[in-house]
Amino acid sequence: MLRSALALLSTLQVGLRIRESIERSVRQAAVVAVALVILIIALLFALIAAYQLLIGHYGFTPAEAAGIIAGALFLLSMLVLATLPLFAPRRPEREAPSMAVAASEGMSMVDQGVGKAMQQVGPITMLAIAFVAGILASRRR
Repeated sequence: MLRSALALLSTLQVGLRIRESIERSVRQAAVVAVALVILIIALLFALIAAYQLLIGHYGFTPAEAAGIIAGALFLLSMLVLATLPLFAPRRPEREAPSMAVAASEGMSMVDQGVGKAMQQVGPITMLAIAFVAGILASRRR
C-alpha cells in the first residue's frame, strides 16, 4: 500500500515538473517573441534614418537612396546565406566498402534472387531457362 502511494506521489511530482517546464518554456518563448518584434521595429527605424540621411546630408535622390539601401540589404543577406553551411549539422562520412565486401554483398544478393526464383518456378524449369539462355548467348550473329 505504501509502495503504491509513493509511486503515485512520484508520478504526480513528475507530472508537476513537466508542467512547470512547459510553462517556463512558454514564458521564455513569449519574451523572445516580444524581443524579436522590438528588434524588427528598431531595424525599420534604422533603415528610415539611413534613408533620410542619404537624402538630406549626402544629397542623393530618393530613388538613389532606396537603391543604396536595397543593395546593402542584398549584400548583407548574401553574406548571411554564405555562412549558412558553417552552421549545418555535420553528417558522419560513411566509409566506402572495400571491394571484397562489395563483391560478397553482390554475390549474396544474386544468390538470394536465384533462390527466390527457384522457389517460384521450380528447379527443372529454371535449368531449362538457363540452358536456353546459354544457347542464345553463345550464338554469334
